[in-house]
Amino acid sequence: MPSSTQTKKYFYWFASFTALFVILLTIYFSLGGLEEIETAVSKNNSYSLAGKEVFGKLSSKEEHFLFEEMKNLIADGSLNGTLAIVNYNNDTLDNYEVHRFVGILLDDEVSMIPAGLEILEIEGETTFQAALTMHPLVMPNTRKVESKLKVLADERGLALKNYTLEKLYQDNSVIVEMFAK
Repeated sequence: MPSSTQTKKYFYWFASFTALFVILLTIYFSLGGLEEIETAVSKNNSYSLAGKEVFGKLSSKEEHFLFEEMKNLIADGSLNGTLAIVNYNNDTLDNYEVHRFVGILLDDEVSMIPAGLEILEIEGETTFQAALTMHPLVMPNTRKVESKLKVLADERGLALKNYTLEKLYQDNSVIVEMFAK
């Protein structure tokens, strides 16, 4: 008698884990987890960003507040543009430190820039872009996207600069861009 109860117990555990696995796989699929990273090559791009630089730990409160400040500048109409982050890949940083420029990719050439914001100009003769349209929960990490763009640049015999530009859109899509040297 106990072996039959034990067998039922294992069967219920197996059925529960199988059902949970199928549910999680379905959610992952519906959020776009199996979508490919779309890449493209672009020519003669130039950008103006208004924002601030951040140095420090990866979970920096300063960076979070700055990110919210930039979102509010767009929301209240102070600046027209797209939220953007420039990630510098600096070898002198520790494992959990970052060097970023958090700002707004300006739509207008002439904008009244609020006091305290810096202007960063980025130009690239050849740029490599990756479009990420899946839900942020299942988006690939930055290293995976950068490695895919590096492969694309290597195929064309070009080296890349040590930073990426991430354009963050309202619909949660992201375009990651790297610039050829």
